Amino acid sequence: MSDPFGGGFDPRMFEQVPLFRELQKVMSWTGGPVNWDLAGQTAMAIATDADTRATSDRDVEELAQAVHTAELWLDQVTDLPGIDGPVRAFTQEQWVREAARHEGLGAYVEPVAQQMGAALSQQLPEELAGMAGAGGPGNPFAQAMQSMGAMLYGMQTGTIAGHLAGQLLGAYGLGVPTIDARIVGTVGGTADRFARDYDFDAVEFRHWLALSEAAHRRMFAGVSWLSEHVAGLVRRFAADAEFDPGSLFDQLGGAGLDPSDPTSMQRALESPDAFRIEPTSAQRATLGRLQALISFTEAWVDTVIESAAGDKLTALPRISEALRRRRAEHGPGEQFLQQLVGLDLSPADVRQAQAFCAAVIAARGQEGLDRVWRDASHLPDPQELGEPSRWLVRMAAAELTDGSE
Repeated sequence: MSDPFGGGFDPRMFEQVPLFRELQKVMSWTGGPVNWDLAGQTAMAIATDADTRATSDRDVEELAQAVHTAELWLDQVTDLPGIDGPVRAFTQEQWVREAARHEGLGAYVEPVAQQMGAALSQQLPEELAGMAGAGGPGNPFAQAMQSMGAMLYGMQTGTIAGHLAGQLLGAYGLGVPTIDARIVGTVGGTADRFARDYDFDAVEFRHWLALSEAAHRRMFAGVSWLSEHVAGLVRRFAADAEFDPGSLFDQLGGAGLDPSDPTSMQRALESPDAFRIEPTSAQRATLGRLQALISFTEAWVDTVIESAAGDKLTALPRISEALRRRRAEHGPGEQFLQQLVGLDLSPADVRQAQAFCAAVIAARGQEGLDRVWRDASHLPDPQELGEPSRWLVRMAAAELTDGSE
C-alpha cells in the first residue's frame, strides 16, 4: 500500500481550505468519536429549505391542535398512554441543530464511529506506525488518527443530517427518534409539498401526520425500554464491524486524496463511496433484527391510525398508499446513512408486519397486540412476523407461566 501522506502528516497543510480554517481545533477534538461541531456546520451547509417563509405562530398552533386531537383519537383505540411533549414546526436548519448532536443522530452513528476510531488508532498501517514510532495510547499519530476519525464521521454525519432535513415529513420521519423522543412536529416544508404533490386536503394530511408523530412518541418516549433496545442493536451492529484502516486509506486515495492538494480532502469526503462500509455477515443478522423491529413499529402505527381515523379521514387510503410508495424509495439521507455507516434503518417488510398486527387483533384484540410493549422479550422476532400463530402461542404460554388470564 502506498503512503497516503507522503513524507508525513502536517495539519497545517489544510489551513487555507475554507472548511478547515479552524483545523487546529478540528484536529484537537476530544469530544468523542464524532466531531459534532463539524457535523453541524456540514449539515447546515447542505440543508436548504425550498420554502423560505418563516414558520408562523398559526402554523404551530394548527399543528399543536391536530396533535391534541390525534391524542384523543388514539386514546380510544390503544391503552398505550399518550406522552406530553413539545410540538414544533421546524425549519430544516432548526431540525439540524437538534439532530446533528450526540443526543440526536449520535445514537446511530457514534457506535460505528467509535469502532472505526479504535481501528484507526490501534491498527495503524505498517508505514504509518513506522513514521509515528512506538505504538500505544501515547502515540501522537494514534491520537491524530482518533481526531481524524472524528473529523471524517463529523463531516459524514453532517452529510446524513443535511440530506435527511430535506426529506423527512416529521421528527419521526425516519421511523425512529432523530431528536428528543418527546418532541413531535414537521421538518421544513416537505410535508406541505408531499400533500400538494398528491393533492391531499391540507387539514386531513395535517391530522394524519399528527397521528403518526403522536403514535411514534407513545412508543419511543413512553415505552421505557424501547429506545435502549434499538440502541443496543445498533451497538451490536457496530461491535460486529470489521474495519481495515489500510483499505480505508486506499479508498480515500482512490477518491482523490492528494497530500499535496489540501482541497482534495474536502472533495474526497464529499463522495459517500470514499468511506463506504459493507456490513459483515454478523452485522447483516443484527440488521435483520433491527429492520424487523422497525417494520413492526411502523405497522403498529399504521394499525392504530387506521383504527383511530379510518372513519374520520376520507383521504386515509390514498395517504397510506402514498406512504407505501415513499417507504419503498430510499431518500438521499437514508442512502448516505447506509453507505457511510452501513446501517440501513428501512423497514424490512411493513406489509408482512401489518398482516401480523391484523392477525393478532383478530385473535386477541388491540389489547393483545399492545401486550408487546410490556417487555422487550415480547417483541415478535422476524420468523414470528411471518407466522403470527407462533407469537400468539408464545404469548399464551407466557400468560400461563405468569399466572395471568
